[in-house]
Amino acid sequence: MLRETDELFRQVVEDVAGRYSDIQYEQFIVDDFARRIVQSPHELDVVVMPNLYGDILSDVAAGTIGGLGLAPSGCYGGDFAYFESVHGTAPDIMGKNVINPTATMLSAAMMLEYLGFGETAQRLENSIRKVYAEGRVLTPDQGGGSSTTDFTRAVLANL
Repeated sequence: MLRETDELFRQVVEDVAGRYSDIQYEQFIVDDFARRIVQSPHELDVVVMPNLYGDILSDVAAGTIGGLGLAPSGCYGGDFAYFESVHGTAPDIMGKNVINPTATMLSAAMMLEYLGFGETAQRLENSIRKVYAEGRVLTPDQGGGSSTTDFTRAVLANL
């Protein structure tokens, strides 16, 4: 969409992808990609895009699973990685004890997996799933009336 910057990014990605014969590489215009995230996310595996599109489209993707409070992320480099929730800081609800901690917890699970603690990561993910499956201790963004603290305690109780 942005001729100069997108063209450079596209050329670099094509160059790198071309070095790996086992990688299937496709490119899409950003608005078509947004449609694909919503309509057929199962067709996507790893996506690479400039930060601007990544920020916007990660919010779109989070919307398909129930909101920003559920979306973890990992940024992987050659030697290091970092993990965080997709959502921002939500200053409008800061201090109200209503923020959904799921994305942060799932980001922690991704970090544990990355660090070689796969069994611990799976236990955390299973505990979170159980809280959602029971449906009794959910934060307001998920239709519940529970606090951040209550949700966290429920996850801890299932560990």
